[in-house]
Amino acid sequence: MANTITVGRMTFTSPASINFTSVQDGSRNSMDRTVSMSGQFVAATVAAAKTLRDELVSMGNSNLIMPFTYEGDDTFKGFAKISGVSVDSSKLGTGLFSYSFSLEIKGRVSEMLFESNMSGALLTNSHSITSTTYAPWHALPVNAFNYNHAQAPVDGVRATENGNVAFFYDTNLRSSAAQWLVEPADYYKGASKIIIDNTTMSGYQAPNSPTAVTLTNGIIKLTSGSTTDQTRFNLSFYDNGSYVSSREIAINYGSSKTEWKLWKTVQILRNEPHECVVRFATYSDDNGDGRLTVDVSLKRGAHHVSIVSSMGPTADRAASSRINLQVTGNGGTFSDSTGYMIEGSADAAGQKFMIGSPQGYTAVTSDKLIHLSTSQFKTFVGYEYNAVSPQSIDSADAVRDQYLQSLYENVRLVRA
Repeated sequence: MANTITVGRMTFTSPASINFTSVQDGSRNSMDRTVSMSGQFVAATVAAAKTLRDELVSMGNSNLIMPFTYEGDDTFKGFAKISGVSVDSSKLGTGLFSYSFSLEIKGRVSEMLFESNMSGALLTNSHSITSTTYAPWHALPVNAFNYNHAQAPVDGVRATENGNVAFFYDTNLRSSAAQWLVEPADYYKGASKIIIDNTTMSGYQAPNSPTAVTLTNGIIKLTSGSTTDQTRFNLSFYDNGSYVSSREIAINYGSSKTEWKLWKTVQILRNEPHECVVRFATYSDDNGDGRLTVDVSLKRGAHHVSIVSSMGPTADRAASSRINLQVTGNGGTFSDSTGYMIEGSADAAGQKFMIGSPQGYTAVTSDKLIHLSTSQFKTFVGYEYNAVSPQSIDSADAVRDQYLQSLYENVRLVRA
């Protein structure tokens, strides 16, 4: 469609009006400006128009830095925050919605830098792991450039479906901020993202009763299960142009390995390119009690997914009961190692699947599960890529350590 505008992950028809306003800030020379836009959504269906409406409002509610481009003016691109969103839905039956919003322009590529500020510490663990070699780490968008960090961290690459992301690691990575640049068109390449009911979510508003939820970083893809009385996820790994190495995992409880009801609600806790976090929730008993919440986190460039499962007590189950993470589909023969359980041989695509925890779990290799008696179970699942001869950053121990030394990364814009 000619002359579309893209803000964040949303692309829609060219606005009817675009107004530029300068912004002064005290005595300094300001590069800030505001762009006001208004127009109408043109969508193929009413449902598609509602999705555009909901996503635009959701972006307006957030405080996210977003890229923008406009096909009608190739000089109009950069990074901004969106505010003042208004959508007139009076013509609900036709899906002809009028919109207006403002972009608070933060800068063009020549005017600013992205700055990654990183914090955190090695996770307390029961495996006597006190230091790591290939972590702390972080990854950049595909085609990012002008990277600078005082520690000159070791660099590598990891392949995604959008191209290679740069992967940096150093024991002192947290001691300084990293600065880097990327073009607006590349900002989301290799990013973590959330897809719900076939819509890539731009903000934090999740639909009611979603039927399909996917988290992916272009390397790992995790999708929620859809079968009644099952609390499961399906995973796959991107390799050579397609997603392969499919596995299914379940969260269940007790020696009977009983599962909760199908996921009932989904909440987006974090939705940024460098990390997405989604909370899945459901219950076990017919009275509606026995709540389970599962927080799933996926970082850009990661070969693993972090999962925190928290269950509530019932009249039949104590607060600290046995909770399991189990491989229920396509898993090979597992053996236990330090902090994780891993398949003994690579699959047809060359990967080994692994599950682990920083806590002192019990491994039951015959059932392909790990468990402990607690109300909260911290776990991770991932892949040893090219397992016959993995690169150092892709080995099973490295993936475990990258989970244990995971960073909290806050990305902000600074003036160049």
